Amino acid sequence: MAHAEDRRTIAVLGMGKMGQALAGRLLDQGWGVVIWNRSPRDFSDLESRGAFLLNSLDDLWDRASIVITFLANDDALASVCFEDGGVLQSGASDRVLIDMSTVSPRISSAISARAEAVGVDYLRSPVSGNPAVLSAGNITLIVSGPRDTFERVEELMNSIGPTVLYVGDAEHSRTLKLAINAGLAVTAQIMAELIVFGENNGIDRSILLHALGESVMGSPFVRYKTPGLIAHDYSTTFTTNLLIKDLELALDVAHGADLSLPVIELVNSLTHLASTNGYGEIDFASLLPSLQLVLGQSPDIEPSSS
Repeated sequence: MAHAEDRRTIAVLGMGKMGQALAGRLLDQGWGVVIWNRSPRDFSDLESRGAFLLNSLDDLWDRASIVITFLANDDALASVCFEDGGVLQSGASDRVLIDMSTVSPRISSAISARAEAVGVDYLRSPVSGNPAVLSAGNITLIVSGPRDTFERVEELMNSIGPTVLYVGDAEHSRTLKLAINAGLAVTAQIMAELIVFGENNGIDRSILLHALGESVMGSPFVRYKTPGLIAHDYSTTFTTNLLIKDLELALDVAHGADLSLPVIELVNSLTHLASTNGYGEIDFASLLPSLQLVLGQSPDIEPSSS
């Protein structure tokens, strides 16, 4: 039997950086929160703030009316949803599964079919932003699925971030998120090449980046990345290897529709090269030091040898 308070209780499954940031944001906004991770870890900080740590998913739907999954990839999401004891082994009426992972439309469609079979309503809601942006309440949510389900959880969505985009009734949000991340990769590569071009011609990096930010090419992403690139600070917000995953997903979708995306394919190759060069586990702005290495220049940051 469902707990009386479950309509205000949200389960967050997947306690990576984004999942932890989401759980913290929900606690800040007054939601009850239960958390679960595939591998046992210390979440005492969230527990001290009121989160309840689940040891298994056995009574998940009794504890929460809405479950949000935030997982690394297709395999992780499939495991949590489909395996014995998983989220979609059974359902309950008036329950909603929201997946915020960046995964393929293919696995998302399979989850949609299983959710419908067990009576769980399903929304796709990948996000645009990093853990700090999510914690601060500035994340963008890109949502697709049945509109009536979206309207039921719109209050929750608006409490997570100020920009909630409903984009369609099926896998539209998946494709849009992959398109956005592909665009970020292309922009990061362009910024790297323009920095090298400018510096080689005597233009100070800070002057070049500020000029780009104020030009027609300026964007929130260009301006957001500018301070770190000026300071040679590659603190990780989103790793090169995670970007590779998303580029491969985008290209899979394109190739499945017999589309050629030559610029994205080229940037995907350059991103793989950055990982091979030892920059896989740092921020994807590492496209710049990887390019510097290729050109025989001293890189902003030395590659990892591991």
